[in-house]
Amino acid sequence: MKAMLCVVGAMMLAGCGTANNHDTAIRDAVANRVFLYQAPGAGDATLLVVRENGWFGGGCSSQIHIDDKYAAQLEIGEQVAFHLPSGTHAVTLDNSGACRKPGDARVDATVGAGESVTIDINAHGSSLSLAKR
Repeated sequence: MKAMLCVVGAMMLAGCGTANNHDTAIRDAVANRVFLYQAPGAGDATLLVVRENGWFGGGCSSQIHIDDKYAAQLEIGEQVAFHLPSGTHAVTLDNSGACRKPGDARVDATVGAGESVTIDINAHGSSLSLAKR
């Protein structure tokens, strides 16, 4: 009986050691949660919005607004690329779910034709920042 418990215990622990990139890899947002700025046009710039991975924040959804238009909803570990006309764009973040808090985070991103800018959202979905890449 004791040997059987040791074997069962070892099998259970072996499952904990498997590698999984779900919590480390960033993946593209699901198409049905991306609403605007998907078709590239001549002279457009690319704005990449990336929500970090982490242990916390899984119960939060991040709604991305560009120039006051609802552009996408990101979950933890997702990214979305927007094709925007060059210029300055106001990117705001509104949260729902467990991370809901009053007030929005905002970043003004200036992009030129053919340029690319990345904005990061922390894993909790509570703040926006221009990436320093």
